[in-house]
Amino acid sequence: MGFMQSVVLGSCSFILGMVFVCQVVDIPLLYIPVTSQALENAYTFYGIWFESPGAVKALFHVALVLPMLGLIVKLHKWTESAVFFDGTGLVLHLATIILYLTVHIPSLRTFLPDSTTTTTFSILPPPPPRETPPTEDERIQAVRVLAAGNALVGVLTLGVILMQLGQEWAKRTAENEEKKLNQRFTVGMERKKDL
Repeated sequence: MGFMQSVVLGSCSFILGMVFVCQVVDIPLLYIPVTSQALENAYTFYGIWFESPGAVKALFHVALVLPMLGLIVKLHKWTESAVFFDGTGLVLHLATIILYLTVHIPSLRTFLPDSTTTTTFSILPPPPPRETPPTEDERIQAVRVLAAGNALVGVLTLGVILMQLGQEWAKRTAENEEKKLNQRFTVGMERKKDL
């Protein structure tokens, strides 16, 4: 296993761990009837993340970008294995990033008040001001969409991890087959010499 594959697997494992942590508040929003306690738990949980210092947000964003960079570097080899496994992983991870930018960020901005954390670290433009505050139904829908988005991010990230593991399995299987063929060839050549 190479360095870039380790970077991809480590970063994706971190993201998958974050998704599993979020499932504590997401499961009551998605799979059982929604209660006011489940909504308050979700608002509090995501509010803590939304108000976290810039270093925490930077760490998460770095973990989100590293797999994409690692997959691009691996894809640069342009072997059949890289095109299939790394290309598929790149598409899956790109879908994760698009989901984060189009679902997670707008949902957080809908059901949470404006952030009171002042940081200079932000790659995202500020949201346009709302003319009216969100209604309670909009807030509930936003937090449920965020929970569903987390489940999708988990599936996509698991797909990236499985593609990397599949690539390693295919590489080792090909090496074992080549080794067996070389041994058969060597044995065959020795038998011809003996004749």
